[in-house]
Amino acid sequence: MGKLTSHEAAKRVRGLADKGDALCRDVFRVQAHALGLFFDEMVNTFDPDALIVGGGALEASEEFQKWFMDEIRVGMPNQREEQAGIPIYVIPNGDTAGARGAAIEALKLAGKAGLCRCAGS
Repeated sequence: MGKLTSHEAAKRVRGLADKGDALCRDVFRVQAHALGLFFDEMVNTFDPDALIVGGGALEASEEFQKWFMDEIRVGMPNQREEQAGIPIYVIPNGDTAGARGAAIEALKLAGKAGLCRCAGS
C-alpha cells in the first residue's frame, strides 16, 4: 500500500473515530472543543439564532455526529440564559456544503439581476 494523501488519512482517522477508537476520538474532541470556543465568540459577537456545523468531519454515523455536537457544547463556556439553548445543526453535503450554498446564492442573485432565468428570478 502506498503513502496516503492527507485527505485519505483524515478520512481514515474519522472512520476510526466513528468506530470508537480512543485516540482518534481524542483528535475530534480537541477539534470539537475548539469549535465550541469559536462558537462562543460568534454567539457573543453576532447573537445568531442557530449554529451550523458541516464539512467532512461529520460524514459519519448519526451516533458520531451526536457525540461530536455534544462535545462542541462541552467546549463552549457557560452562556447567558438566552444563549444557552441555541441550536447547533449538522449541514448536509459534507465538504461541498459551502460551495453548494455559494452556488445557490449566486443563482439567486443572477436571477434577481435578470442575468438568467433561474432560482430567485
